[in-house]
Amino acid sequence: MKHYFAVFKRYRTPVLAVLATLMLVSSAIWSFDIPWQEVAQYFVVCLLGVAVIALAAAALVTVIKLLR
Repeated sequence: MKHYFAVFKRYRTPVLAVLATLMLVSSAIWSFDIPWQEVAQYFVVCLLGVAVIALAAAALVTVIKLLR
């Protein structure tokens, strides 16, 4: 039980931050009556953007390590 509380304390802030963000976004969608399909498309575009940035970072790290 002690281990559970230690893990809970460790991840409490990030989990609450994600939940708060989800609640804020969903309430904005509900308040302004935005179609869920548009939100899903925007989410996919955001994920693709993050993937491109991650791939670029990985390529840069690989090049830097090869040049050493």
